[in-house]
Amino acid sequence: MKKQLLRLCLAAGMVASPMIASAFDFGVVDAGQIFNKYTETQKTKKVLEGEKAKLQQELESRKESVKKIDDEYVSTAKKMQELRDAKKEKEAQALEPKLKDLRQQLAQKSGDLQKYFEESQKTLYDMEEKQMGSLSKALDEKVDAVIKQVAQKHSIKAVFEKRFFYWGDEKVVKDLTEEVLQALNAAKGSK
Repeated sequence: MKKQLLRLCLAAGMVASPMIASAFDFGVVDAGQIFNKYTETQKTKKVLEGEKAKLQQELESRKESVKKIDDEYVSTAKKMQELRDAKKEKEAQALEPKLKDLRQQLAQKSGDLQKYFEESQKTLYDMEEKQMGSLSKALDEKVDAVIKQVAQKHSIKAVFEKRFFYWGDEKVVKDLTEEVLQALNAAKGSK
C-alpha cells in the first residue's frame, strides 16, 4: 500500500511539475540593446555626431591655416638658400625679417591649433558625458516602469538583465527586450 501511494504521489508530481514550472515564468531584457535602439539615444547620438563634425571642420580649417604659413615659411627659406648659393647675400638678408615673422606666426598658430584640439576634445567628451548620462538616467526610470507593465501583462514573476542570466528554458524564460523597446519608443513618440 505504501509503495502504491508513493508511486501515485510521484506520478502526480511529474504531471504537476510542468504546470508549477510555468507558474514561475521569468523574463529577461537586454539593457544594452534597449539603450542603443531607443529613439532618444539615436537622436542624441546624431546631435553629438553633428557637434563632432563641426569641431572637426573647424580643426581642418585651422590646420589649413597652419599649412599655408608653413608652406610660405618653407618657400621663403628655400628662396633665401638659393640667393645665398647665388652669392646674393644682401637679397637673402632682406628676407630674414620675413622668415623670422613667419616662424613666429607658425609657432603661434601651431600652439593655438594644439590648444583648440585639446579643448574641442574635452568639450566633446563633456557634452557626451552630460547628454548620454542624463539620457541613461532618465531611461533607467522609464525602463523599470515599462518592464513592470510588460511583465504584468505576461504574468511574469521576475525579470533579469540578459547579460547576467546564463541560461533558461525558452518555455519558462521569455525575452522581453523587443516588446519593452517598442513600448518605450511608442511612449516617447506619443508625447
